[in-house]
Amino acid sequence: MESARGMTGKYPRATAIKLSIDLVMPLLFVATLAFRITGNAPHEWIGVALCALFVVHGLLNRRWFRNVFKGRYGFRRTLNTVINSSLLLAMLLLAGCGMANSRQVFGFLHLPGSMEFRQIHSIAAYWGLALIGIHAGMHWTVVLHAARKMTGIRGESRFRKTALRVLAVLSMSLGVWASYDRDMGSKLFRGFSFDFWDPSRPVVLFFISNLAILSLYIGVTHFCMRLGRP
Repeated sequence: MESARGMTGKYPRATAIKLSIDLVMPLLFVATLAFRITGNAPHEWIGVALCALFVVHGLLNRRWFRNVFKGRYGFRRTLNTVINSSLLLAMLLLAGCGMANSRQVFGFLHLPGSMEFRQIHSIAAYWGLALIGIHAGMHWTVVLHAARKMTGIRGESRFRKTALRVLAVLSMSLGVWASYDRDMGSKLFRGFSFDFWDPSRPVVLFFISNLAILSLYIGVTHFCMRLGRP
């Protein structure tokens, strides 16, 4: 993502496109996690759409790639580069292993899929969820700035600010519960990432839980970035 300065003033349409992509990508990502709910074919097509938007996102922010080996690196820039690079790696693993195991979209390629590729695909998916949240949290001020610009909101009332903070606390609290309920520790660190969803539970809870986990990473990262601001 670009800096707030780069998103002001001259290009409201470009800002709207960037913000729309930035909002749609996490929703698609959560949808791809619902393999047990959607079935294989929708899972693969949603994954293709997600990869396409990821490429577009990279092209819209290509200045970051051009400048990655230029200038000095402080703590914040180093951290941002590590997170971006890790997210890029996770997405490449997702795409590569997904293509190898594809039996619908890329089935005509007859690639040699395997359980190992499936496991890597699953681990990369949940690391991707965490990294997307951290990445968004590091740029959340820019997202809020762009959202205010699109909606034409000037300033922020005390009521709106309080309501947004209460909503953030509630969603992050739900994210803590969902992290335990979805066993994120095992998915991220213990190599056990094959997913399961009890069919007796409401399907909507699956999506709410994963979005809450995403909001937890966004909120914690944004809070830490604000604390570390000089």
